Parts: sequence; C-alpha cells; structure tokens
Amino acid sequence: MDQKTAYVIDFDGTITTRDLSSELAAYFGGSEYMKIENEYRRRNIPIKTWLRRIARHMPDDLELLNNKALQWAVIRPGFEYFLDHAQKNECPVIIASDGFGFYIEPILEEHGLLKQISRIYRNETFKGTDGLEVNNPHAHKTCAVCGNCKAAHVVNLKEEGRAVIYIGDGSNDRFGASWGDIICARDRLAEICREQKFNYSQWIDFYDIIKVGKPDLHDRSLVSLCCPMGDGVK
Repeated sequence: MDQKTAYVIDFDGTITTRDLSSELAAYFGGSEYMKIENEYRRRNIPIKTWLRRIARHMPDDLELLNNKALQWAVIRPGFEYFLDHAQKNECPVIIASDGFGFYIEPILEEHGLLKQISRIYRNETFKGTDGLEVNNPHAHKTCAVCGNCKAAHVVNLKEEGRAVIYIGDGSNDRFGASWGDIICARDRLAEICREQKFNYSQWIDFYDIIKVGKPDLHDRSLVSLCCPMGDGVK
C-alpha cells in the first residue's frame, strides 16, 4: 500500500510569484516599512511582530487592500496542473500562510482554484477600533516567533499517518520545512536548508513539484528547528 501523502504549501512567494504581504506593506508603509523590514531581516523581531507593526502604517480599507492584491497576484506556473495531480493521487493540499492572509481565498477563487484546496491556515486581518489589526488564530500558545505555527500543521498531518511534502520559499518556512519528509525549497528557504544540512529538492515552478515522488514517513523530531507540541522554537 502506498504511503499516504499530503502537501503543506506556503502562499506568498510560493503559490504566487510575489510576496503580497511585503508588496502591500512596502506600497503603503513607505519608510516605516523599511525600518520594520530591516529589523525583521536582522531577526531582531519575529514575523508576528512584523505583521502587527506594519499593519499600523497601512490603510484599514480591506476592499482597497484586497483589490491591490488581486491586481498584483500572479499564480506561479504549473500550480493548476499540480492541483490536478494532487487530487488524482488523493493527496490533500494544505495552505499555511504567515502573511496578512485576507487575500488568499479571493485570489484562489479568482483563478478557479479554491475548491481544490483542502484546508487553509492563515492569519486574520481586520479593521479594528484603531486601524488595521492582525490576529493569529493558529499561533503556538507560548512561542513568540511565528504568527502561524506551520510546524504544527505538518506534525498533525504526520500524526494522522501522512507523509508531508513541504513547499516554500522564505525564512519563515524553515520551521515547518524542518518537519517535512520531503522539502521542496527555493530562494531563502533553500539557503537555510543548505545551512542546516537538510536534504531538499530545488524547484522553480510547480511542474518541478509534480515530479517529486511520494516520501516515506520519518521522525524529524531530533533535527527539527522547533517543537510545536512543546515549547516552540528550540
């Protein structure tokens, strides 16, 4: 019997060719965005803090923000064929995003792809009393780093008996990827995999992902970068 497999996929810069959270932040945040972004790049602040601080410098008009995201969004080549491949092989596709998140469903719906996604775990961005606010319903209870604990989603799937192929591009994908049975990495995530000596499959588009075989289920607890069922980041 073939090993049951699931895909856990980042959204910004992975499914889309551009990081829409960063694009929106840069467009509306101006010089304040660069200050906050530089702190994040130096790892002086985690993504959870980045989101909340950037949100204060953005308009609280979600319709405006959503229209901008829809205007800028380009789906990475091969994603539609990848979804057909996953469905044919009975492999659920789970999106795990640590960006603003509000535009994910509208973009997928716009491209006719939403119904093929099994689950979406994302942050909640909304108009609050003092402007734009961000909630993190999928964050670890005590770990202060990630707004969305991608590692927990991977571990939960593994506990269901599914091997996980993790697909991502950014530094914040490193925690979920470290639990993956196969890591498909590009850009900053690929650099981190090399630094951590994680085996990974380099990819350019989703046609490359289709070629990746089904993995075996592995215990990654000793090499992972965090303990989602424990104290979080090691």
